[in-house]
Amino acid sequence: MIKRFCVPLVSFIALACSLNAYATPFGLSISVPLVDKDPNHLHGYRAAVTYQPPCFVWNKLSVYFDAAYGHWWVDNDVPNKSISIYSVAPYVRYYLMLNNTFSPFIEASIGASILSKTRFSHQNLGIHYAFQDQMSFGAAFGPGQHLYASLSAVHYSNASMSQSNSGITVPVVLNVGYRF
Repeated sequence: MIKRFCVPLVSFIALACSLNAYATPFGLSISVPLVDKDPNHLHGYRAAVTYQPPCFVWNKLSVYFDAAYGHWWVDNDVPNKSISIYSVAPYVRYYLMLNNTFSPFIEASIGASILSKTRFSHQNLGIHYAFQDQMSFGAAFGPGQHLYASLSAVHYSNASMSQSNSGITVPVVLNVGYRF
């Protein structure tokens, strides 16, 4: 499983580093689940484009936005084995300390999502609309803090807007990103 993610991850980092000369407020990130919960046997990825408005950067606090596509699937024998999720979300990031080589941070987000299906595995998600909640801790690396990695807990649910509100919960997700 680790080999399956290492090649795309190394390619992603190489691409991101080659584009560093064009310093913009945009970035890319990719996420993969490390631990599953609801449903079990979950696999997948989430790819996002990020935007960091310069006016939303303060000393240790910043707000950025991402637009993402996630594709999740289960490998057990169940109906509705896969789902795609489109999301848009603001993130609030707080740096615990700022350093030229290593800056740890915590971040939180609540955003809007559109689910491609209302059923995933044995779960009835209710409606196509869901909220995406995410809590993370990680670190940014290097003088410009361009490269970052974090571990997150992610949850999708419709907040009881439907009678059925089985959510998708991924307690540990690895995120790697690069800001240009």
